[in-house]
Amino acid sequence: MWNDYVRDLLRRYYSAADFHLPNDFVLREFAFQQYSSRAYVRHFSFQSKALLKEYLITHTPRQAYYSAALYRDPAAEKMEDKGWIGSELMFDIDSDHITGCKYTELQVNSLKVTIISKECIELAKDHVLRLLDILKNDFGFSIDEILVYFSGNRGFHVVVHPSDEEWLKLNPYLRREIVDYIKGVGLDLNIIMPKPRKGIILHQLSSECGGWRGRIAVKAGNYSEALANVSTILNELTVSIDEQVTQDISRLIRIPGTINGKSGIPAKILPAESNIIEFEYGPHLSPFQGYAVVTLNIRKLPKNINVLGHEIIASAEIQKLPLPVAMFLALNDLAIIKSII
Repeated sequence: MWNDYVRDLLRRYYSAADFHLPNDFVLREFAFQQYSSRAYVRHFSFQSKALLKEYLITHTPRQAYYSAALYRDPAAEKMEDKGWIGSELMFDIDSDHITGCKYTELQVNSLKVTIISKECIELAKDHVLRLLDILKNDFGFSIDEILVYFSGNRGFHVVVHPSDEEWLKLNPYLRREIVDYIKGVGLDLNIIMPKPRKGIILHQLSSECGGWRGRIAVKAGNYSEALANVSTILNELTVSIDEQVTQDISRLIRIPGTINGKSGIPAKILPAESNIIEFEYGPHLSPFQGYAVVTLNIRKLPKNINVLGHEIIASAEIQKLPLPVAMFLALNDLAIIKSII
C-alpha cells in the first residue's frame, strides 16, 4: 500500500513542476487514476492550466491524461454527447514488446509489474527514429507537427497534430491502414522487389524511389544485396507500435511533465532527434533524489531484481535505497517507505 511519504512527494512535485498542454487543451477530455485506488475518473475539462495544476496538487492522482480527441463538450459524460471534432495520430512504442528486450515481470496481486532495462529503452529509441523517418518522409509531416516524449516507464509516445485538419478526421479503419504501412503488414515484395526475369529490365534501387523501396535502398545499397537479405532488412525497418493505440480515436495521452504512476518518473518531452539519440534511461530522470529506508514485501519479490540500475536483494527485508528506486517499488506495492534520509 501507498503511504504518506509517497503522496507527499507527489504533491510537492506538482506544486513546483511545469507540464505541457496542447494549445487546444480546452477541447480535450481529462482523466485521472485515483491515488488510493486504481480506479479511473474521467470526463473532466479545464479552462486554464492553473486549474489543472490545482487539481493535481489537491487530488494527487496516480496518473494524469488528456484525450487525443478534440470535442465540442469534452466534459459530457456520454461519448456520443461530447461532439467529436477529430483526433490526433498517436503512436505507442513499448520496449518490452520489441524483440531482444530482456525485462523482468512480477505478479503483484492481480497486476503485473514490468521492470525494463536501459538496453530495452535503447531498442525503443531506434524504433522511434524509424517511425519519425516514415512520418516525415512518407507521410509528409513536419517536425513541428510531431511531439515525441518518453512515457516515464517502458517506452515512448509519438503524437502527430497535423496542420491539415483532414488527418484529424480519419476513422479507425483508415488509421489501421496507417498502422499496417508502418509495421510493414501486407507488403508485396514481388511488387517492391521483383526478381530478375528474362526480358524485363529492373529499375535500380535508389533512395529517391520513396516509400518502402527507398528505405530498402538506403539499407541495402544495391539490388542483389536487397534480394538476398530482404527479410532481415525489413525487420530492421519496420516499427513496433501498438496498433490498438493508433486506431483508437478516443485514446488518452499521458500529460507530459506528469508522473508516471508505475515508475515515479515524469513523462519527458524530447524536442529534437538529437535529444532522442542522447536520451539515457536511469535514476537521474526522477525528480526524487536522496535516499530512503524501505521495508520490502519479500513475498512479492521472488528473486533479486535490478531497478533503475540498482540491484535489489530480495532476501533483505529492510534496506536503504536511492529514493528513485524506493519510489518505483512503493508505487508498485513492492515496498513501503519508512523514512527519507
